[in-house]
Amino acid sequence: MENAAAAVREQAEDDARFNLYGVGLEVSSSCSMLLDNLARDFAYFAETPPAVTVKVTASLCAPPWEKVPQKFATRVTPNAAIFDEGSVRYNDYRGEALAIYDFAREEGEVWSENADLLYEITYLLCLSRVGEIHDRKGIHRVHALGIALAEKGALVLLPEAGGKSTLCLELLKHRELRLLSDDTPLVSHRKLYAFPTRIGVRDGDVTGIDPRYLRTMRRRNREPKTLVDFECFRDRIANEATPNLVIVGARYNGRDSWIEPLSAFGALPALTSNLVFGLGLPQVVEYFLRSGVSEILRKASIVASRSAAAARLLARARCYRLALGRDIPGAAEAVMTVLRS
Repeated sequence: MENAAAAVREQAEDDARFNLYGVGLEVSSSCSMLLDNLARDFAYFAETPPAVTVKVTASLCAPPWEKVPQKFATRVTPNAAIFDEGSVRYNDYRGEALAIYDFAREEGEVWSENADLLYEITYLLCLSRVGEIHDRKGIHRVHALGIALAEKGALVLLPEAGGKSTLCLELLKHRELRLLSDDTPLVSHRKLYAFPTRIGVRDGDVTGIDPRYLRTMRRRNREPKTLVDFECFRDRIANEATPNLVIVGARYNGRDSWIEPLSAFGALPALTSNLVFGLGLPQVVEYFLRSGVSEILRKASIVASRSAAAARLLARARCYRLALGRDIPGAAEAVMTVLRS
């Protein structure tokens, strides 16, 4: 994503609409760069929804700080100070951006003079709210690499910064392989479903891909990433698959990579972290965690539903441990071996 004055055009306000498995998302903005990036991110879901469920307006301008109530913060996260008033939440991103979201109406606004930050917050806001609504419908995201071979699906669970995207690009060199998502496939009713947005890898780690499918995303407090657009691998997507394998990756301090059987009990901690608790999901606390008895009950219901989904996965899938050394092509070949078996 190019930055600032050279790339950002202001125009009349426009909007983009997406249908994410029955959840209608509408984003309005006069920042053409932001809408273009979101259109590329959510290209798989580019159809007009029957109804809008989540509505977000993003403005590339100075935040209207006078809208924030003068009161003590409800909560402070590493990224934002949070102020709550009824169903409305105000997120102050260290004076660089402001987001106001009404949970009762599922409508929000984001302001920032920094185009990169505006895009990042808007993207995470959209995923956070759509994700929670999916949870209530029994559609759950897993922080994993989701792949498929014919009808057989596999979840590859790796530790944070464990190289899911790098392994994904290596696996896609096998032409028979299909992709569900490099980061957040969906689990629902004993099936895995596609949720492809973009593949994000560290700058400099992408070779052999047409530059028109590449962007650079500059993130707050983190290193930039190169984004590979969904359009680059549109013909490689599996819309759904039967969960056959759960593969738990573990870093190995050596060159070799290999795969070995693992018990369901051995796979449980990783699946609990990545599905039940959703660690690593693009689901930021500013738009997910709230207080109140009804909210606690709602989140308890979501945890129970995610736990049931994890139990069903372990009951039907074969489990393996992937020793992930420096030989990434070897790791990809090991995964393909068990997928083919």
